[in-house]
Amino acid sequence: MSSSQEKQKRTGKGRARATAAWEWFKEAAWLQVLLIVGVVVALVVSIPYIISAITNAVTNTESDFYQSHRITYKDYTMMIEGEDTGKTEGLVGNGNYDYGVSTEKSGFVVMFYKSNCDNCSTMQARIEKWYNNFNNNYAKNYENKQVRFYSVDVSWDDDSADDAKNNEGKKALYDNQYISLDEQQSVINNVKDVYLSQDTAHQNSSVTATTLNTDITTETGGGTIPTPCFLTYTKTASETKYNLTQVTFGAIGSLSLSSDEDVGKIMLDVYQFQRVAA
Repeated sequence: MSSSQEKQKRTGKGRARATAAWEWFKEAAWLQVLLIVGVVVALVVSIPYIISAITNAVTNTESDFYQSHRITYKDYTMMIEGEDTGKTEGLVGNGNYDYGVSTEKSGFVVMFYKSNCDNCSTMQARIEKWYNNFNNNYAKNYENKQVRFYSVDVSWDDDSADDAKNNEGKKALYDNQYISLDEQQSVINNVKDVYLSQDTAHQNSSVTATTLNTDITTETGGGTIPTPCFLTYTKTASETKYNLTQVTFGAIGSLSLSSDEDVGKIMLDVYQFQRVAA
């Protein structure tokens, strides 16, 4: 018998065995059930690991931009008073809103956020993306200066998002190491006149005079600075202290907080480089 005939014979026997095994498997209902049960058990056992992997993947893609730029209320007041110029002399717009940089003024932006603010969370990675792109691709043309961004965590509880959400308004449970309720109230008192003097596009319908005139330090006040809140501070070289020149609560006009492009426009407006139309 030739080698080719021998090979064909072996192949034929292999096919016959495979066919016989398949026919036996189709007739062995108990084995099919056992295999199905095994697959189900394997899936059930692996679900926690799948969920854990997905959770880890999501966590790893979350931004920590606010945390990495976080300051305390004390830091914030020192910056306003001009006592920490190393943190404050950043790029701001020239006042013409034509994307030009001011040669006369410097400034910075402070954002007030909290862990149980969905809009704050939605914006975080988008603000980081804009900040990095602007500083790396545009600001470098101006003597290595950058836009300056800082954040203050005003959560009811700065350690736990769940506690921040569940305990908000319960004065005895306020637990925030970065800013007290009295300090938050002081910020509100200092920004409301500037905010209420702005055009309609730069006022948020959910933040009104009534909102800002409510004393959050009382038992019935219950709440924090409305978030997200951006405060823009600028000064000339001859001035010592920084002046509050813009207050922004959340979105401007009809812009979306879940759009990279729209958040970029908001940030350009906040830094007074380019104005969002009223």
